[in-house]
Amino acid sequence: MINEPNSCDKFLKLNLIICIFISTAIFLIIPSNAYTQISSHHISRGVFADKTNKEVERQIIAVDDRRLNALRQGNPEPLRQIYADDYTLVTPSGEIHSKNDQINDLISGRVHFDKLELLERKVRVYGDVAIVLSRENSGILQAGQSVGGDTYLTRTYKKVGTTWHVISTHGCFVKK
Repeated sequence: MINEPNSCDKFLKLNLIICIFISTAIFLIIPSNAYTQISSHHISRGVFADKTNKEVERQIIAVDDRRLNALRQGNPEPLRQIYADDYTLVTPSGEIHSKNDQINDLISGRVHFDKLELLERKVRVYGDVAIVLSRENSGILQAGQSVGGDTYLTRTYKKVGTTWHVISTHGCFVKK
């Protein structure tokens, strides 16, 4: 477990760098003429369109809720669709897991969620990429050891076709 006093500070700095990188990449990928089609009204408000963003946020929250419920129930089937094939999880204790690791650990019972409580969640949308910042309180048993707790999580979602997938998750324990 990471118990260093600055572990969440380092986590937040890393997430800021990742968000800046993703935002810059999106800016460079979107064709320049796409920006000219955005009205000055929406630019001055800092969003492309409130209705569109709210609908996208609703879609992402629905997928995120399915993910939470699958973990609570120990049901790997929804996770096969929700996690991208190259999904990566960095746990609050610094371990790195793949999609297959996560699913196999649930199937084998190596990982079991006694509780998984969503305390807060914020969705930020950047075109076909979204960042979900959340705080969760979990009771996780991993190989018989309690590894859960009060955590901040950053999940990156990517829209492929019409479906949102989690491509990465990074967590850190909340400072007490």
